[in-house]
Amino acid sequence: MSDHYEFKMGMYLGELQQPFEQSLATARDLGAHYVWCGTHSNNRSLYELADPEIDQAAEQVAEHGLELFLLDGAGLFKTVHLAELEPGKMLEHAQFKEHFTKLERAMEVSARLGIGAVGCSSFAWPAEYTGGKPTWPMRWATRGGIISDGDMEKLVEAFSMFADLAEKYDVDIAFLMMQWNYGNTSRNFRRIVEAVGSRRFKALWCPADNYNCGEVDNATAGFENLRPYLHGVHAKDLRTINGATLEFEYTPIGEGHVDYPTILRNLRDNRCDVVLSIATHFLPASGSRLEAMQTNYANIRRLIGELA
Repeated sequence: MSDHYEFKMGMYLGELQQPFEQSLATARDLGAHYVWCGTHSNNRSLYELADPEIDQAAEQVAEHGLELFLLDGAGLFKTVHLAELEPGKMLEHAQFKEHFTKLERAMEVSARLGIGAVGCSSFAWPAEYTGGKPTWPMRWATRGGIISDGDMEKLVEAFSMFADLAEKYDVDIAFLMMQWNYGNTSRNFRRIVEAVGSRRFKALWCPADNYNCGEVDNATAGFENLRPYLHGVHAKDLRTINGATLEFEYTPIGEGHVDYPTILRNLRDNRCDVVLSIATHFLPASGSRLEAMQTNYANIRRLIGELA
């Protein structure tokens, strides 16, 4: 069965830092079929453009033989600190309300364009962006962090609001598994989404961030935790130098600590219908972001070719 499995190759266009149409040409030339982008132009997300501009961008994607597999929210709720939110009063929090309004607009655009999912993040840990990441040592020591009952109640309330929107627009929400947010590991992600129980919740799996949170078994147990929810894989690599002090470095895929051979084998053997979306985050000696993407594409293809 696995002999006939084909990986659905994708790309995060933002890594290239090229003009939108040029990035589409790069993705096509490197062999991607699926793309997503954080911002489109002038630091505006695709959903923040006027409808004619959105339609033009969608046409450009199609003209390059590509497909948007995710309408990225460009960091929605990534920097919203859960500790600042009050139960029952979340829409009274200015930043939350702003992001919630943007999330609804992203869903509206996604539904109109026929894109199956929007991207979203899962709230910042206490003082993550304002006080030097004070909970990081605890999160590393506990392989992702302990979510208190009070925080879980707030997460469920907020995620339930997201789920209602997703049902309204008939789109899924793919949560980016960032190490700075509550849904940072497979275990925390499962705990949150199972508490809500929405069929609309998916994961844009980032094994590198999982690993850097201490979930060193992300390629095996992490995969099994996420398998029912997978929308795609945000593929990059890193090396954790000192986890307790958040010392790490990004590397080309295959040169860091992420077990990509096992991840790729699991995707293939379980015939997962997900997009393998290549990212970079590292820079080669030349400083070329294009070279970084070329390197990661070559490395992932080599690893796929070496699968037993």
